[in-house]
Amino acid sequence: MDLIECAKVKITDALNSPILPESVKNDLEGSGNVFLTIYSKKSKTLRFFPTKDDDIWWLKIAISSFSPETSGKILAKLNKLITEFVYSTGVCISKSDCFWDGIILESSFKTQREKIIEAIKEIPNVSNVIIKQIE
Repeated sequence: MDLIECAKVKITDALNSPILPESVKNDLEGSGNVFLTIYSKKSKTLRFFPTKDDDIWWLKIAISSFSPETSGKILAKLNKLITEFVYSTGVCISKSDCFWDGIILESSFKTQREKIIEAIKEIPNVSNVIIKQIE
């Protein structure tokens, strides 16, 4: 289940949009060439994040049974593997149906993506880990 939808927007496309007020367009001009858009299905909000590069990855973790211990292990492991996140969120639909999503710039990976997947899958209660590029 996807809790969020992500996409990249080139700043030139945003600046040509009739939807944005001129004051917003003027403010965005110096913010970089690419923005990450994140739509949250639960809250029905759309957010824009300026990014310093356009190689952006989506880390999706499915958790079969949530506990504070599992959450702590995931965050501790990620802190060793990734320098920073552009965005992260997590939600439990039920005690046995939890998800964590993190958006990461390519430059923030401390190791290969495959090694990150392997390391996170080793954590008890993690049922699936996917890293995919945002187009």
